[in-house]
Formats: sequence, C-alpha cells, structure tokens
Amino acid sequence: MARLLSLPRVAARMHPESFFHVALKVPDLDAAEAFYREHFDAEVIERGAAADGTGATAVNHVAMQVADKRLYCFDRAPYEAVGHVEDVPVGFLHFGFVVEDVAAASEELAADGVAFVMEPTDFSDLRIAFVRDPAGNIVELIEHR
Repeated sequence: MARLLSLPRVAARMHPESFFHVALKVPDLDAAEAFYREHFDAEVIERGAAADGTGATAVNHVAMQVADKRLYCFDRAPYEAVGHVEDVPVGFLHFGFVVEDVAAASEELAADGVAFVMEPTDFSDLRIAFVRDPAGNIVELIEHR
C-alpha cells in the first residue's frame, strides 16, 4: 500500500477561487458535443467560430456544463491560434483556475520564474493567461470580467 507523504505547505501569494474547467482538443466538435450531451448530460453554454474571432479567439469551440464544472472542446488551443506553441495533438490541452486578477497573478508567477505559454490576453468576457507547471502541463488563469 502506498504511503502518503506529509510535506510542509508552502505559503502561496495567489489563491485560486475555484477549479473551473478542463479543455480538450478534438477532431470533431459536433461528435464531442453529442457524446457529452448523450452520455454525461452536458448542457451547451456557448459555441464559438474561428471566423468570428481574432488572435487567441480565432478558434472553433463548444463550451459545456457537465455537473458542476465546464468542459471546453476546441479544434485548436488559443495559444496555438496565436502561434505560441507548435500544433498540439488531440487530447488534453489544459485545466483552468479562476483568480481574482490575472495580471497580478501573472506578475507573481513571473517573479517566481514560472514559464508562460501566453501572457495575459482578452478572450471574450475573460482575461486569461497560460503557464507551464514543472512537468510541462499547461495551466490557465482565468479572470471573469
């Protein structure tokens, strides 16, 4: 049986308000939407078309509410759309935490040497930024405006 390690807690300056969503890159948005609606009772909250956006918002996506969290399915990630990363394979893209102030959180993380994938930018009615954790996973910071 695995033993849990008790590590000292490091005091964080930034305190996420909530775990907000998981994002997936899918080859077929309609098929993904149908699957999650049929099998997980997902409710579509928003659909976006790349043709209606610019920069990071130039992505096709569908946002769904599944239980108490959101699931975003994209044809490509916002950070792919602006050219900050090479093409990302289909599958897990990132997860997102809501913070009070994306700019302030980004400044704290940058001061600590955290690597950014995408600096703070506007995405619809949100202010977002993307960073990498030590294993290379992408974490989104989200400010609702």
